[in-house]
Amino acid sequence: MRQPLSVMRAAVYSLNQHLGLSRDEKARRYLGLLLREVEELNSVASNLATLAGAAVAERHVADLEMLVAAALERVETRPNVTIEAAVDPGEVLFCDSSQIRLALINVIKNSIQSMPGEGLVRIVCQHAGREARIVISDNGPGMTEEVRARATEPFFTTSCYRVGIGLTVAQRLVEACGGKLAIESTPGAGTTVTLTFPPY
Repeated sequence: MRQPLSVMRAAVYSLNQHLGLSRDEKARRYLGLLLREVEELNSVASNLATLAGAAVAERHVADLEMLVAAALERVETRPNVTIEAAVDPGEVLFCDSSQIRLALINVIKNSIQSMPGEGLVRIVCQHAGREARIVISDNGPGMTEEVRARATEPFFTTSCYRVGIGLTVAQRLVEACGGKLAIESTPGAGTTVTLTFPPY
């Protein structure tokens, strides 16, 4: 999948360059839509690759603020969804930064997609003793206990528009870095996903 996706991405950039300022608003909108869909397919390919193989982490000290910012750059939000991030400068995490970035992308996208209307997603990084925690919470519709219990099960989804592997992959990547993923949710009151990492 990655090879044709790379060709498609390169073609979109080439068209953007070729058309330059002469392209009209409609062409600009369609090219932007095409690029977003290519990136979405690339994300699915990354998730499937992780699901198919063993996640092997190459851990190092990563700047947590930069890690969260890099994840948010790859997440497409909606005008009616607000994302807030609170990360103290200088906070670090001992992890495979590329893996945890993908885990964060999956969790954040899951929160955004769960909210049919207006909503808020908050990302807070904190320390509990020597452990580091990344807490992603939303004020969406929440989950029943039955749905929450199956949320990280491969290909389980309550939506016909989703594949159902985002949280599965996020859990595997976090565990590969020695961490844990926990989900708390209440119907009508939102969902909180906590990523906990051991000290380095």
